[in-house]
Amino acid sequence: MHTHKVLFLGLSLWGSFAMGGFFAWAEASRPPALDSSAGVFLVSHSATEGALELEQDYTAYAQEALEKALSGFAIANRKTFSVSSALTLETIATHCRAEGVRWGVIVMTTLKGYRFSWHFAVYDEEEHRFRSYDYFFIPLGSGGFSSPVIDRSAQGVAQNWHNSLSSRDFDGRLAVTQGQRFTGVQEGVRVLFGSLDHFLEGGILAEGEFTSAFNPFTEGLPLYGVLVKDRYWPRSLTLPQGVTPETVRLPLLQRKTRHSIAMGYEFRGDIFACLDVEYRFHLLPDRLFLKAEWGIYNDTSQLSDGEKALHQEYRVGAGVYVQPRPDGGLRFYAGTGLSLLTASGSLITLADPLWVGAEYHFPHWALKAEFRLPELLGYQRDSFEADTSGFRSYGLVGILLKW
Repeated sequence: MHTHKVLFLGLSLWGSFAMGGFFAWAEASRPPALDSSAGVFLVSHSATEGALELEQDYTAYAQEALEKALSGFAIANRKTFSVSSALTLETIATHCRAEGVRWGVIVMTTLKGYRFSWHFAVYDEEEHRFRSYDYFFIPLGSGGFSSPVIDRSAQGVAQNWHNSLSSRDFDGRLAVTQGQRFTGVQEGVRVLFGSLDHFLEGGILAEGEFTSAFNPFTEGLPLYGVLVKDRYWPRSLTLPQGVTPETVRLPLLQRKTRHSIAMGYEFRGDIFACLDVEYRFHLLPDRLFLKAEWGIYNDTSQLSDGEKALHQEYRVGAGVYVQPRPDGGLRFYAGTGLSLLTASGSLITLADPLWVGAEYHFPHWALKAEFRLPELLGYQRDSFEADTSGFRSYGLVGILLKW
């Protein structure tokens, strides 16, 4: 045999052995196939401080209801794991891969006060998405435990999962597989998904950012929530596309005002002596307030016999904000009261029938502008005679500090 033929044959045999070894190595390193007939149950329960003490294990009942509903569609419960913290997508996927199963069946329950809520979901590790899910809650206490509601929820999840596999009557909705990232500047703001009466905890802003707790919300559908913080007005939140990979910046919440101090400049008299200081006590935060005010200006009046003199005015009154929302940025108010004016040893008391103003509010301060109509029904010295010819309406601008 010629030398080149022997060389060719040897190379061919070596190549065959090498290729066979490569495919054997690739096959051995490939992750084992997931068992599509089996799943794991992942059970998580949390209870807030002050929650109602239960006579029945509602979490166990929810788990049994979902197991029973899924048993009719040939999914086996291979193992059950109790998870102490909230379930995340990584936790679910890790358990599925470790057990070599395709399905992760989720039972997350929460007891908050007198409300028991649950999340049911079926996760597909092969496609890395949720096939079916449901969330609901029931009030406890007066009405007792409503097991049919949980049963119907479990049956709906099982049926929707089965339909998603067979493409029969499946609504096509998918659930998100991650939480929502938020940023903001107000530390301690809580994000609640839902309403103040019916919500899921999203998370708390700390060090300017956080990613919300995982919940299998519907992908692509609007998601509504509420922002809350102690001593601040709550504010609604809307995510038009639901949970997305984009970062959402939280808007500022307005502080509930109990006290405020304003400092302003009055447009009257001598430009170098037209100061005003005001204190307000809010009987109803950002709605109804009482105020006490002191102002000083340099001008002429009948009190000073037509000569320029420093006038001091002491005012008391009550006012009300009239904007639709108490936490509105732009606010309008009106009020009435009495004032006492002194100058050159003379004194006059005046009615202060109407003053109106507008403010633009930030969380801890506001810009204000106020217009005061002419004083009426005054009496000068001890004569009890109405004499207001020397007094005029005026406006002022200033800044309001609130706490």
